[in-house]
Amino acid sequence: MDIVAEDVVYLTRHGARIDSDDSEWLKKCNHNRSDDPHLSPSGHIAAQELAKRLRKTLPDNHIKHIISSPYIRCVETANAIAKELHIQIKIEPGIAEVNSSRNPQFLDTEQLQEQFPSIDSSYTPVMTREDLPLEYSDGACANRSATAARKVRRQLIGAILFVGHGASCYGVAGEFGHRGYVGYTSLTKFSQHDGGKYRLDGSFGDVSHLTDQRTALDSAW
Repeated sequence: MDIVAEDVVYLTRHGARIDSDDSEWLKKCNHNRSDDPHLSPSGHIAAQELAKRLRKTLPDNHIKHIISSPYIRCVETANAIAKELHIQIKIEPGIAEVNSSRNPQFLDTEQLQEQFPSIDSSYTPVMTREDLPLEYSDGACANRSATAARKVRRQLIGAILFVGHGASCYGVAGEFGHRGYVGYTSLTKFSQHDGGKYRLDGSFGDVSHLTDQRTALDSAW
């Protein structure tokens, strides 16, 4: 069976976080969202490398949707890709980080759009901030993210790229046929085959496009 764009899902994790490089990062920001660090300089570089790989290796207009967690590190990663591919970003709290707070520390879509004009404010997420349950484990986040990804896939037509976190990517990967942790700015592809089931298409968590492959591989947990 020929695989068409509607049958394809891509998955990546945000780039390296600033709090891994700079313990004083929050003091230098104009906010107090300690759970919402931005990308480190190396994280930005890796996001650009991933974006350029997608532009160079995929047909024009192949990816139709970028679905990103609302946390800044994911949106910055998604934004690099959106600029290269000339498409918008859809913000989806359903694939956010482990939610251990009744007031998760991410910005609303309208606030994010002020910083990132490529965000699609018309998108209606399958889960809102208020829908997120309290979670205390990667497994709980993974299950919630798998459910959200399934709903997103059913709702949208065309190839999708999900941009998430360690635990949420674990869940998204499992939903499409190969549960496991992926590293920073790695790339994984899933294709739908006979019977409607998805399965891994190529390498899981591929980092061949990255200059700093070791950081990405070491983050895959």
